[in-house]
Amino acid sequence: MKKSLAVVAVAALLSGIFAGPAQAKDVKLTGGGATFAAPILDACKGEFASASGDSYSYASLGSGAGRSGWDKGDYDFGWSDTPHLTAKDVNTMHIPVVAAPVAIMYNIPGVDEQLNLTPEIIAGIFSRQITNWNDPKITAENNKTIKTPIFKKTKVTTKVKGKKVTKTITAKDKSGNPIVDSYTEEKVAIDFPKLPIVIVYRNDSSGTSGIFTNYLAAAAPSIWTKPGNNDFTASFPGVITDAANFGSVQGGKGSEQTAPLTARIAGAITYAEANYAKSNGLKVAKVKNNAGNYVEPGAAGVSAFLGSATTNPNGTLTLDYKSTNPAAYLLGSTSYALVSSSYKDPVKGAAVKGLMTYILNECAKKFPATEFAVIDGPLKTFNEAQIAKIK
Repeated sequence: MKKSLAVVAVAALLSGIFAGPAQAKDVKLTGGGATFAAPILDACKGEFASASGDSYSYASLGSGAGRSGWDKGDYDFGWSDTPHLTAKDVNTMHIPVVAAPVAIMYNIPGVDEQLNLTPEIIAGIFSRQITNWNDPKITAENNKTIKTPIFKKTKVTTKVKGKKVTKTITAKDKSGNPIVDSYTEEKVAIDFPKLPIVIVYRNDSSGTSGIFTNYLAAAAPSIWTKPGNNDFTASFPGVITDAANFGSVQGGKGSEQTAPLTARIAGAITYAEANYAKSNGLKVAKVKNNAGNYVEPGAAGVSAFLGSATTNPNGTLTLDYKSTNPAAYLLGSTSYALVSSSYKDPVKGAAVKGLMTYILNECAKKFPATEFAVIDGPLKTFNEAQIAKIK
């Protein structure tokens, strides 16, 4: 039975999380899969090792590789942005332990301003129905008054590399919802060049593509007419190999390839985890939500969006693309750790349980610059209940 995150029991199964066989130190874990989770997992490696005495490696190869590697037994934990409902191991569990935005990032020489895009414009661009940056739809959307939420911030003290540091994160209420401090109204006026648009997509089996195309199919169904799919070409509403798309549609394996490719091509646009924009010098767009507000691709907007998601018995979430939360960034998602409820080696199982607990409680707080959301409230309780089942 599905449960709304708003009504998930507040009582956490903390005793279950920390129960289990004694854990040996220096357990070396191997993981792999989604590029979506890579920024936070890479950032948190050293801190987890210092805190636990254990360590992990993570191969950022894409959600498809995460699912297949998990099925083959290559990993102690896999990772996939979309559910792995056909896992070979009947003890496979989903832990939605990280959450972050997928950002629309672009390279338009001469345009230094931040773009404001609607779901319909995004779908039009990526379906090749809008092919030039001076298209009237893009121009109109970026020459008017827009309204944007400003989130309240708070400071938390944590330890990084053994030293106490103060980090600034989004303030939340008791239910885990981000607090909006105010809304700003701004008159934007952007002059676009006559420049062909080049779309850059993931050409591997990609959970990020799944998140992106699921959003387009839900938010702009009259334009994005095919269901979402981890294979972007399968969801593309047209023939991606059509001669008219030659040179204007380019693929890359992993966000590690698509973001740098976008940075090299004038007029290019892509979708990737927000952290990849920073590392490649790309700008990111605000996206219009169902309340008519334009929201940054950040942790706060994702938290607002996930507040209306529903939980499923198998550990997955059903996202609410009809959310009218005025602060929601709808192009966001959780990403699932693939773990077992019955590891053959109980010491390894305890180490995986410890890792999932650490990621949930510590990583986003320690590294807010990655734009991963601190998971609080009912979603945190749901994660704790899932983690408690790891044996």
